[in-house]
Amino acid sequence: MLSTEVPRNESFTARPAVSETFARTVEAPLATVQAAAGEIDLIGSLVEGLIALGVDDHIVTPCSNGLVWRFGAGGSEQVRIAWAVSVAPETEDATHVGIALHATASDETSRERLYEAWPVLGPVAELHAQRVLHRIEALAEDAAEDPFES
Repeated sequence: MLSTEVPRNESFTARPAVSETFARTVEAPLATVQAAAGEIDLIGSLVEGLIALGVDDHIVTPCSNGLVWRFGAGGSEQVRIAWAVSVAPETEDATHVGIALHATASDETSRERLYEAWPVLGPVAELHAQRVLHRIEALAEDAAEDPFES
């Protein structure tokens, strides 16, 4: 008999339940900002902070651009939270940097839990995005001002 169920690992490919975008202008050329963005670890500091808070048992797996968060001890209610960095030139010496955040639930129950938890999770996710933007800006502007950079 052919199953019509979507395998568990494909369930996060659905449309995100929550999407937010954060951006700023960095006073540095595009190539410099791209290099700075390439140096950033998008998730390491967030995972370390969650571990320090004692909620590491909710982290299913960190990955290069996000993590999978488990609501319950059983692990069936999960949300994938991912960040994506984009850069675009504004002028010759200024670059627009954006971070898009997408939270996608594994099922309808997880989606409802995500909506209920977003007043707490959302500010943490936004703070993380703002910290990443600030770090990219600091690296790029320092590199742009360094007379020894090639």
